[in-house]
Amino acid sequence: MTTEIQRADVRLRRVTAIVLALAVVAAVAIVFFMQRWLTERAIATSTEALVVQMRHWIGIAAASSATCLLALAIHALRRARAAAAQRRWPIAEARVLRDTPVLQGTAALRVARMLKLLSLLLFVFAAATLALSWRLFGV
Repeated sequence: MTTEIQRADVRLRRVTAIVLALAVVAAVAIVFFMQRWLTERAIATSTEALVVQMRHWIGIAAASSATCLLALAIHALRRARAAAAQRRWPIAEARVLRDTPVLQGTAALRVARMLKLLSLLLFVFAAATLALSWRLFGV
């Protein structure tokens, strides 16, 4: 019995590594500068004003996180539908980061069901995060 393998896309792997490295550098820089900004802000403003500003900034961060969760949920749902329609995982036109054995039939449908469940959970988390951000904006 031969197992079909979907070959890795080397260019995608390289681009992913570069993007992740740049994201780490950007995150470290943002944390460093935000810490300095927050310290300067804490010295310059009253405690009450600082609390209001921080609630707004945390609300913006939560709303941004909710947007990312929603986009990820939609992507997972689309991939699940494609896997169920093709009865194949990974789907035929997908580019993968490493060599991946192809699942057919019921095994692929099982992956599609898990992706649909994951998508549902991500939608719930996105709604909860959006509700949290809405509450933080309502000072």
